[in-house]
Amino acid sequence: MNKPIYFLENIFNLNTRLFNNTLAGVTEEQSSERISGHSNSFKWIATHTVWARYNTLMFLGKPAPNPYPGLFENFKPYDASDKYPSLEEIKTEWKKVSDLLKDALSSVSEEHLAADSPLKSPIGDFTNAGTIAFLAQHESYDIGQLGFLKKYLTKEAMAYN
Repeated sequence: MNKPIYFLENIFNLNTRLFNNTLAGVTEEQSSERISGHSNSFKWIATHTVWARYNTLMFLGKPAPNPYPGLFENFKPYDASDKYPSLEEIKTEWKKVSDLLKDALSSVSEEHLAADSPLKSPIGDFTNAGTIAFLAQHESYDIGQLGFLKKYLTKEAMAYN
């Protein structure tokens, strides 16, 4: 527990499991539904969460090619004309990026965490560690939205197990 990133590792590990739990029971058809014209679809949020986790690797000094370039850059909103991956593809990419994230978290140096981040996160800590903390919160927020939509779509709550 002496690593500075220990608690963030715990959050990311929990989120790895919770993300998978939000997808359980959601059909491909349901994943494309929007509850209003002002909201994102389940599939959009799930794909965005995977995309963001790939971006987290960059701040850990272990960038990997993001499979969803162009879908979310510059705060791009939901666009019905965009092609979003299937839930199975999303699950596959989540597993891949989660394995990469686990490795990156276990090997990141304290010096790298303390270095200035190229992204100035809204939490006010402008180090790589501060940006990673923000991205953990952002990911948790996305998973909360997915949990809400899962309950709405399937009538079943997300499990914590």
